[in-house]
Amino acid sequence: MHAVAAMVAGGRTTFDASTDQQRALAFCWVSIGSALKHYARLAGIPQGHGPLAPAIQFRDKLAHQSLDRLASEVVWETSVRDAPELLRVVEALINDLTR
Repeated sequence: MHAVAAMVAGGRTTFDASTDQQRALAFCWVSIGSALKHYARLAGIPQGHGPLAPAIQFRDKLAHQSLDRLASEVVWETSVRDAPELLRVVEALINDLTR
């Protein structure tokens, strides 16, 4: 999640100008979604339910399409709009697990 924040902090202009950065940000979401999918399975959360479902579904879409078809504007908007709230959810889960 912090890697997503760091890339977003670089700004939209930098992101738009770099195919490598666009792909790297998409890969961050694939990695995040994979970890959340694994956690959801272990926690017994039904597929498609709970606060992690949108990030997992986004991961599935990104992971199963070719890089040439990457919708960079969707990756950017998701990162700006959804990452902060997802980070709060993940931090709350971690806090619950460490209590």
